[in-house]
Amino acid sequence: MPSSRTVIDLDGLATVFPHQVAKLSSLVALGISSPTAYRRCQPGGRWRTLFPGVLLLSSAPPTRAQLVQGALHFAGQDAMVSGHDALHLHGAFTTEAGGQVHLLVPHGRQLRGSSTLIVERTRRMPQPVLRKGFLTAPVPRALLDTLRAMRHPMAMRALLRETVLRYHLNPADLLCELSLGSTRGSAFPKRLLAELTDPRAVEFSPRRVVQLSGVPKPRWNVSVRDEGGDLIGWADAWWDDVGMAWRVVENSLAGLTGPELTRTGVIVVRTAKSHLLGDAADVAEELRRAYARAVRRPRPRVVAA
Repeated sequence: MPSSRTVIDLDGLATVFPHQVAKLSSLVALGISSPTAYRRCQPGGRWRTLFPGVLLLSSAPPTRAQLVQGALHFAGQDAMVSGHDALHLHGAFTTEAGGQVHLLVPHGRQLRGSSTLIVERTRRMPQPVLRKGFLTAPVPRALLDTLRAMRHPMAMRALLRETVLRYHLNPADLLCELSLGSTRGSAFPKRLLAELTDPRAVEFSPRRVVQLSGVPKPRWNVSVRDEGGDLIGWADAWWDDVGMAWRVVENSLAGLTGPELTRTGVIVVRTAKSHLLGDAADVAEELRRAYARAVRRPRPRVVAA
């Protein structure tokens, strides 16, 4: 009996894949050999190579959506698009996608970028949302990643104000998130966010910093006494199990309130209020280190009320 063979319409494959973008492995699974696929990507061919192992099933220059689709195929299932493209997918008005596609991937991934792709490895992967078929970073993260890559202050200020107002974002939350992420390109965005932040809200941000630090919840606004009942100081935040105090002072030059606290062995962390604006990551790390020291030594004999 003559063998039956399935004839694949190579030119018709473009309708099978979203945005006419396919992984080479998917084409091979359909019965198309790698040499056949790559021959069609040679100069004058019917297809193009977008990224290693990712093909555009058209000879036309790729659209932005095709570049984004190709980048996500290249990076794998745990990647998501951020930056300008993510904001554009969310419907932001004052941004135009262009330049390199910005992807977020888990920190452990080993993936290189290219002239058309930024691959940012991060330990703070946000929960993605689906926008127009693409896994996309949520608006706050997309906005911050966009601002860190921009260079024109007026355009940055316009984008920030428009996005904050349209999506009802909290500038103080954005500022904390920016402080916890990459420091690359973050200086000017921090200044812009500070312009939009109510200083009174920042003054009461210690609770947010404690939450970000990962240390146990403290007691707030307590007085500390020695074994004899004499008052030796007070703390804005107090960790009773380890005998650690956190004092938020007006400025770094302010004198140490209640030096008797340290004499009795209490570990005291002092933070200027100004450091809670834009330096949340540093303050959170200081609290983590101090709490680790406090756990390692005997608890001082003091009583908090």
